[in-house]
Amino acid sequence: MTGRWVVLEPLDTVAVRDGRGFDMGFDAAAHLALPSPATFAGAIGALYDPAAPGLARADPSAVGTRLPSEVHGPITVRHRSGRWQALFPVPHDVTSSGRELSRLEPPGGKPSLQHDLDGEVEVLFTDRSGAAVPGEDHWWDAGQLADYLHEGMLSDPLPTPPWRVERRVGIAREEARTVTEGMFYSAEHLRPGPGVGFAGRCVGGPPKSLGGTVAFGGEGRRAEVHGDVPGIEFPAAPEDFDGGRLLLYLATPAVFPGSGWRPELAPLAGDGEPPRLVAAAVGATRVITTGTADRRSGAFRNGRIMWAAPAGAVYYLRFPGADAAKAAAERIHGTTIKQAEDWMRTAGFGLVLTGRWTEGS
Repeated sequence: MTGRWVVLEPLDTVAVRDGRGFDMGFDAAAHLALPSPATFAGAIGALYDPAAPGLARADPSAVGTRLPSEVHGPITVRHRSGRWQALFPVPHDVTSSGRELSRLEPPGGKPSLQHDLDGEVEVLFTDRSGAAVPGEDHWWDAGQLADYLHEGMLSDPLPTPPWRVERRVGIAREEARTVTEGMFYSAEHLRPGPGVGFAGRCVGGPPKSLGGTVAFGGEGRRAEVHGDVPGIEFPAAPEDFDGGRLLLYLATPAVFPGSGWRPELAPLAGDGEPPRLVAAAVGATRVITTGTADRRSGAFRNGRIMWAAPAGAVYYLRFPGADAAKAAAERIHGTTIKQAEDWMRTAGFGLVLTGRWTEGS
């Protein structure tokens, strides 16, 4: 799918909370959340229409006219050799034992995790050793992820992660901005490494020049805008899918219909017979918070807290045949699939890549 690529490169730490409340006091801590598609699309919306970054939800007619029709991101990127290169979370079916990586229980094996979802999935992957690679803590480049999607090959995670976590201490303030005694708390921030940013593909919308800086990453923080950068390389889809076996990899978090943990299968098949979900490795769900800022009052409206399947989740699907799986891959690879609400899909939730899997491997 064509479109213009935009990179937001933070100029400071990134502090994004997941929206859940926490008590203040000497032991209180606010844990960070990675920038979600809603956060990223809001910043892109502010570039196109500074008066209303959340306009896509308030006025759907703006999509494709005043705003892009779709934003695919954020994809973590690092500037190397004169261009921005994509980084992807290591899939959730990968486990680490010392320096060795391996796949979790293959489809067809006896699942060690007992579950009551037999009507939805045959196998839920679990790791007996507890050494599963945490999602979005370990990263592959596009070539490493391509090896996994095409051949099931596992590569050592990148030695240098895109960021490190810093803890900052703060104190609560009254409405008059005076300090509240004893109300200390700590908050986690991401400190991006040199040349690390967040990229998105903007499809459609007005041909507006994008540059300068934009609010991103917390109060008072901004990111440098790199507009119309060369296309970010994604792994290509495989050419064949023996036995109709297609693996679905989430490149961005997904809020599936009904707030479920798995995608709807019928839309993946188009007009054909839906695939069967054979196995899944989802990992811990992410909390996604959305809201529209009122720039005059500083208040937020239309706020929601949602549960999302995280980036790096994988789903093992079996289509009726190889041709059906290939047709599905050609249709959905590198696009966003059906979400709980359509604005979530156009904002970048549920961006998927496709691969293949081998029985018993």
